[in-house]
Amino acid sequence: MNNPAGKNKILLVQLFSNGDCLYATTIARQIKQDYPGCHLTWAVAGFCRNILEGNPYIDAILEIDDVPKNDVVAFRRLKKRLYTEKRNGVWKELFITHIMDSNQAYYDGCIRTTIFRAYPHTVTIPNTPVLSISEIEKNRVQEFARLHGIDKYDHVILFEFAPQSGQLPITKEMALNIAEKLSSNENVAVILSSAHKIIHPSKNIIDGSRLTLRETAVLTLYCTLLIGCSSGITWITTSDAAKLLPMIQLVNPYTDWVNPVSRDFKRFGKSTDFIIDIINFNEQIIVNCVQEAFTDFSNAKHIYDQVIPLHFKTTRKIVYNLLCYLQFKAIATHIRINREVYGDNTAFYKEILIAFIIFPFKLTRNLIMKKLTAPQKKQK
Repeated sequence: MNNPAGKNKILLVQLFSNGDCLYATTIARQIKQDYPGCHLTWAVAGFCRNILEGNPYIDAILEIDDVPKNDVVAFRRLKKRLYTEKRNGVWKELFITHIMDSNQAYYDGCIRTTIFRAYPHTVTIPNTPVLSISEIEKNRVQEFARLHGIDKYDHVILFEFAPQSGQLPITKEMALNIAEKLSSNENVAVILSSAHKIIHPSKNIIDGSRLTLRETAVLTLYCTLLIGCSSGITWITTSDAAKLLPMIQLVNPYTDWVNPVSRDFKRFGKSTDFIIDIINFNEQIIVNCVQEAFTDFSNAKHIYDQVIPLHFKTTRKIVYNLLCYLQFKAIATHIRINREVYGDNTAFYKEILIAFIIFPFKLTRNLIMKKLTAPQKKQK
C-alpha cells in the first residue's frame, strides 16, 4: 500500500567517509533546488553523522550502521530494502551516491566527480562543501586558540597526518620530527591534527586531537598553512565554514583510490596556485619546502611541486568487483567515462584486460580463503 506521506520525501544515501560526505553536501543542496519543497533524508553511517549536523539542506538524518566498509553484500542488501521502500511509496525519490557496488563504475581518478555522476541530474550549483558550525563549537575553538596563544605566532601550521584515506605514507614519529624541526623557530607553531593524542614538551607543538573534525574547520581561521594528505582534514578546509589555506600535500600516488586536491580542483576549473604536491619526500624535504613557503610560496611551488603520475590500478580492482556480480553494463559505463576523460589510454585498457584474465583465479582464491576463515569467525 502506498504511503501518501512519502510523496515529497527523498532519500540520499552517502554512508561514509567524512570527505565523501562533504562532497555529497553539494548533492543535498542540488536536490533541494531540483525538487522544491521536498523533505530530504540523508542515510549515513553513525560515525559520519556529525558532518551533517545543522546542514540547512537536510531535513532528517537516518543512521545506517549495518553496512561495514567494503561489505558489498551488506550494501546490496541495504539497496534492495530501500528500493522496496520506494516501490511502497515511502520515498518519492532515492539517490544513492555512495561509492560501492555499481557506483564504482563512475570513478575517474577523482572522488568528487564519482559522487556527482551517481546523481542522475546535472550539478549546477557551487560545489563548495556545506558545513554548519554552532556557536558552541566556535567558542571551543576560540578557547583552544587562546589557551595555546596561537595569535602570537607568525606562522601556524595545521598538520594532517595518520589519515584513513591511505594517501599519506608517514609515521607518527616522522610527523613529530618534522614538527620539532619547524617549531625550532619560536615564531612557528605546529598543530598536529589526527585522532591520536600527542604529548610534547614544546609549547609550540600543539595537540589538535581534542578538537573534532568540525571544529578543525574553524581552527583554519587561526592557521596560515596546511600540511595535508587529501584526507578528511584537508577537505574540511575546503568547506564554507573554513579558510582555504595554502597547502603542501604529501600524497601516495599509488593508493587504490587516489584523490589529490590538485587533480580535483583542475577538474572543476579551480586554481591550484596555492597547492604544492610532493610524492617523493623525506623529513628534510618537507621542512625545506615549508620554510621556503613561509617567504615565497610561488617559489616553493616551483622548486618542490611534483607531478602526480596517472595510473589505472584502481580500474583493475573496480572491474574485478563488478565482474563478481556480472555487472557488464557498469563495466561499459566505467570504460566510457574514462575514455571521455583520458581518451584511448593504453594503460587503462591494459588494466581492464588484466582484470578479465585474473578474475577466475582471484575469485577462486577468495572463495577458498572465505571458506577457510569461516570456521574461525564462528569460533570468535
